[in-house]
Amino acid sequence: MNRETLWKDRFNNYLKETTKYLRFIFNGHLVFVMIILLGGAGFYYSEWLKTLSPDFPTVWIMAILLGLVTTISPVSTFFRDPDIVFLLPIESKLSSYIKKSIIFSLVMQGYILIMVLAVLMPMYMQTMQEQTVSFLWMLLSLLIVKGINLCSRWFVLYYREKSASFVDGLVRFVLNAAFVYFLVKNESFLFMGIVLLLLGGLCFYYWKSTREESLHWEKLIELENGRMAAFYRVANLFTDVPKLREKISERRWLGGVMTLLSGKSNNPFSYLYARTFVRANDYLGLFVRLTFIAAVLFLFTDLGWGTLFIAILFLYITGLQLLPIWHHHDQKMVMDLYPLHTDYRRKAVLRLLITVLVIQNLIFFMTVLIGAGVKLAIVTLVSGFAFIFIFRPYAMKKM
Repeated sequence: MNRETLWKDRFNNYLKETTKYLRFIFNGHLVFVMIILLGGAGFYYSEWLKTLSPDFPTVWIMAILLGLVTTISPVSTFFRDPDIVFLLPIESKLSSYIKKSIIFSLVMQGYILIMVLAVLMPMYMQTMQEQTVSFLWMLLSLLIVKGINLCSRWFVLYYREKSASFVDGLVRFVLNAAFVYFLVKNESFLFMGIVLLLLGGLCFYYWKSTREESLHWEKLIELENGRMAAFYRVANLFTDVPKLREKISERRWLGGVMTLLSGKSNNPFSYLYARTFVRANDYLGLFVRLTFIAAVLFLFTDLGWGTLFIAILFLYITGLQLLPIWHHHDQKMVMDLYPLHTDYRRKAVLRLLITVLVIQNLIFFMTVLIGAGVKLAIVTLVSGFAFIFIFRPYAMKKM
């Protein structure tokens, strides 16, 4: 093992691994949907901005959102399970490796910071008027704060106490939010300087209190495995990921949902895939998140006839993202023991997809009914069912 090239080798392996799956994630269908979704969101966002008055709480919104973005600062170390044995003897010589990990994390999270700030800037310019600060100055200031937060987060990872991370995150969030508040409010440099000194002092305290401590290898490896598992779960929605460590949540309280999804069919695969949807990986979470986002849009925004487009778009995204459930059990030999033709599996998965989309369409109908009235709700419901009817043969071709 070459200590000097270790980080570069790990980074190249990480890049190769993620790139392999990203080409499946950003396929033609998803890119097309994302372009349409972002275009629609941008249009309604610009229309909403025109309704804002100078007394809109822009400063507080930016303080909270940017405070969260700067506070959440995970450090990507690329550590693996065997490192707890093989890197432990040279732990004191890994300072260069750790510095590169922090710099890489700053660059990657800097992109997120830029995107969030770019989205918030039109709202800021619309409501603050002559009190505005330049985008570049704001970005540079936040990147400095982000760098301090990353260093603080790294030193906190040395602590063995479980409460350390929570307390640290809470304290840093308060300080970060205060810094952003003074920054966007264009207050005196004195206030910003005081908060920056407090953040720097906190980071210095963590460094001083942990410089004699050894790395918490178990925690670092657990966090790194968790980050990769999250990526694999997303990739698994588009293609089979053999490295995914399947996580099962029992969720007994959703037994009624399993019954609804599996129905009274004698097909054993119906029950199997209903349980898979509810308990395995993040299929249920994906359905809940997409349905919730669309429902909030229908309830609190005036989309007009754009409601139809949003409803069909979210039905399409949900159906497309749930299609990989067909491959969920491909690597399990027990599936070959079922004395049933593959058509039974296909019918079970298709029934599950259609049932989930029908449930989602009914939720859309109820939220549109509350937010926009009877006429638009009925049209949305009928359009949704028409889409499901068209989507069914498309789903069959993908199985």
